[in-house]
Amino acid sequence: MSTAVRQTVPHLPDPPRAATFDEIHFERQTFGDPGLQEEIIQLFLAQLEEARKAFAAPMTSTAWRFLTHTLKGAAASVGALRIAELAARWELSGTPLDGAARGMVLAQFEAEAGAFAAAVRRLHN
Repeated sequence: MSTAVRQTVPHLPDPPRAATFDEIHFERQTFGDPGLQEEIIQLFLAQLEEARKAFAAPMTSTAWRFLTHTLKGAAASVGALRIAELAARWELSGTPLDGAARGMVLAQFEAEAGAFAAAVRRLHN
């Protein structure tokens, strides 16, 4: 595998087509246990905040792959399908080296993370 760092074209990918929050998947994954659901959601929301901070800063291609791959798996497991889809695209696209490209990724991430948080609040209120 090449060690060269790829740079993404500074534009946003097409909007994800997946659901913001797949409640049925999440319900199945947590066996319908409200306590477990709340704990997992809180852990994932904390992970989203850490990811937001990471996306805002320059990073190595290894750190980028780790961040996007980890986010992809965590998001898929809790039913945050749009975030999982975006993370998969970002993982394949390579590390954005310039600030404008990182800013666009961050903006899209923040929009999807906010939509997920809102969907979860509606579910638990």
